[in-house]
Amino acid sequence: MKKILKFKHWQLFILIVLTGAWTSPSPLKEIINSIALISFMIWIYAIGIYGQEKLESLKLPTLNIKFFKINIIAFPILLIVSFLLSSEQTAENTQAEFNAQTILLIPISLYMFFALFQTIVFSCKTLAMIELKREVKFSDYLVNLILTLFLMIGIWILQPKITKLIVDNN
Repeated sequence: MKKILKFKHWQLFILIVLTGAWTSPSPLKEIINSIALISFMIWIYAIGIYGQEKLESLKLPTLNIKFFKINIIAFPILLIVSFLLSSEQTAENTQAEFNAQTILLIPISLYMFFALFQTIVFSCKTLAMIELKREVKFSDYLVNLILTLFLMIGIWILQPKITKLIVDNN
């Protein structure tokens, strides 16, 4: 896992952004896009976990990692469940259906997006705490959050910083 933090920014760009933007016929597209999603989640997880280890070595207070771990595991599980529950729309079936599956899909989707956002915020907050060497507030890690959400540009700025702060100083 720590190896992904040692990647160069262009390697991570290819692994996450280009594979995430891949378009091709159906089965190949889903496989390649899932590589991007898995790589992104591993990257976020590595920032959170190894960043917390770095905070401990700097004698700084650490964040609650249990909720982060729960959400990093819950996201892919809920994503698979949402794919299984979502009805496939075909040319013959263009009518929107509101049934038990749809009702169940709403809270699953909401928590799935919350879990993804919480893990991203956790890793951005961890990165800001390592960089500033103190407790941080929202405005301190807002730039990291924006760069992570706009990953196409942000990865070129964040990955060298992550490598310098978490990996190189060990």
